[in-house]
Amino acid sequence: MNRLFSRYHFFQKRWFAVLFFLAFVSPVQLPASSIPDMVLIKADCFIMGSEEFIVEEPEHKVCLNAYYLDVYEVSQKKYKSAMGINPSRFKRPDLPVENVSWPEADAYCRTFGGRLPTEAEWEYAARAGSTSGFFWGWDMDDAFAWHKGNSQNTSHPVGQKKANALGLHDMSGNVWEWVGDWYREDYYETSAISEPTDNPLGPTTGQFVLLRGGSFDDEAYFLRSASRYWYPPTLKHHNLGFRCAANPQDIEGSPPQ
Repeated sequence: MNRLFSRYHFFQKRWFAVLFFLAFVSPVQLPASSIPDMVLIKADCFIMGSEEFIVEEPEHKVCLNAYYLDVYEVSQKKYKSAMGINPSRFKRPDLPVENVSWPEADAYCRTFGGRLPTEAEWEYAARAGSTSGFFWGWDMDDAFAWHKGNSQNTSHPVGQKKANALGLHDMSGNVWEWVGDWYREDYYETSAISEPTDNPLGPTTGQFVLLRGGSFDDEAYFLRSASRYWYPPTLKHHNLGFRCAANPQDIEGSPPQ
């Protein structure tokens, strides 16, 4: 990831163009048969962040309303069905879609009334009640994740690894996942002042947006539940995909299949 960051660190602020794009992408409601596999995650509170790395500090209490989240990373088959194209480098229908920018990922989620998950929603779902570095424990376990040590330098079909306690697959590894929050270095520190924080949305603007989960291209450290990375919203890369979230009121008329 460091090599990729050095390639893109010179990007200037482009968030205003992204916001313009998002403002004019109208959600198109698909029939119920097109709604992706999702699980309803009940309202709860948890401790977000870690003491492992400075941008993950401090640990702080966050409370969330109920929301839906994709069981799997969005596959190339699902993305092409909705958007008409498959931009991925590693092409196969059951592989996660990649090479999509943040606005493009958001546009896909909007086709069925969804959205990208917030960073807090993503971490709560990834932890699935755990407080360890990974949702299964403190050490890498190949049964749960594709990473640099076992992936053969490529992505793999979604859902091949064991799910976490919420029934979610590939929350660690396979491809990085865009989330809906802008990045600001001191956001955790300032947001932790009022505790608990209810349904945090992150900074209102920024130069970079956040991605979570690590990928097949990364060492185990980047696959931890609290690990955070950030890039310009225009970035596209073959180890970067996404999954969608949704508010219950937005899709319960078309229940998950």
